[in-house]
Amino acid sequence: MALRAPEAPQDGDTEEDTATALQRLVELTASRVTSVRSLRVQYRLIRKLGSGSYGRVLLAQPRQGGQTVALKLLPRDSVLKTTFLREFCVGRCVSSHPGLLQTLGGPLQTPRHFAFAQEYAPYGDLSGMLQEKGLPELMVKRVAAQLAGALDFLHGRGLVHADVKPDNVLVFDPDCSRVALGDLGLTRPEGSPTPAPPVPLPTVPPELCLLLSPDTLPLRPAVDSWALGVLLFCAATACFPWDVALAPDPEFEAFAGWMTTKPQPPRPPAPWDQFAPPALTLLQGLLDLDPETRSPPLAVLDVLGDNWGLDGRREGPSCLKSVSCEDGEEGEEGGSSLEEWTDEEGDESKDGGRLGMDGEMP
Repeated sequence: MALRAPEAPQDGDTEEDTATALQRLVELTASRVTSVRSLRVQYRLIRKLGSGSYGRVLLAQPRQGGQTVALKLLPRDSVLKTTFLREFCVGRCVSSHPGLLQTLGGPLQTPRHFAFAQEYAPYGDLSGMLQEKGLPELMVKRVAAQLAGALDFLHGRGLVHADVKPDNVLVFDPDCSRVALGDLGLTRPEGSPTPAPPVPLPTVPPELCLLLSPDTLPLRPAVDSWALGVLLFCAATACFPWDVALAPDPEFEAFAGWMTTKPQPPRPPAPWDQFAPPALTLLQGLLDLDPETRSPPLAVLDVLGDNWGLDGRREGPSCLKSVSCEDGEEGEEGGSSLEEWTDEEGDESKDGGRLGMDGEMP
């Protein structure tokens, strides 16, 4: 079942729009969820990779052999089945693109959790690579090109990711030759009503930050363009440009003042003055304050061959803004053992929740 962007129907065109197609796919998939007493029936659970408000991600090896996977678990007592199935179905529909994390196999449920398998990225997420300094220019461009292609792929199918940030970019090698955008939990069809975020995030565009409950805006690809611009700034500097894209944040006010001054001053304010003109033009387009004129992600391709000025940077003071958007979430390579947690359903007395010597629960 293809997902496509809403558009004016043509004569004889009976193909569904994205929202309708996705709803039908969720309904069809609901009857195909495999129920198991414990995930350990099908997987050898190795260790915890990360956790947060969404649930947990575990490193796992299929019992029947095959590649090591990342199992995403969502608690059934706080996540609706339709929400779980929507994320799974979107993941399966877009897994053909190398810039999007592949969803593998079928959906599972235990008495306590919904779960599905995804590709395992051995180098964690992008935020883990940005703890001390920004990436070299070549690596920033690699990340930019791959994410731009992934977002264009999503947008061409009528979907908006709506959660682009360093934590959700998974890294497969130390040179960023392959990165993939993950976590489709907030991905929705274009036009879906979208409220302000529950907590301020630096990757959220000003048009959403300005919303007051219960107001909403139709979800547009421009939301992803803005987040991509913030992410590229992070990749280059290991800092967020601001805490929230809203006054009275001083960093955002300085940026917005520069963007709206006509004629624009020839020299941008710090820290934007570290970028060469081609990169600065790209960031200005992606971070256009007006979502109607904001550049699409593929604008990245227009400047890949230009000098972005990143390799000639002088070492500056340490950045005080964390590159992680998650509050209290463990990173992809957190390395926690399963001692703290077990998926055994009502059978902890047998195992005690302890790890064997090889990292597998007995």
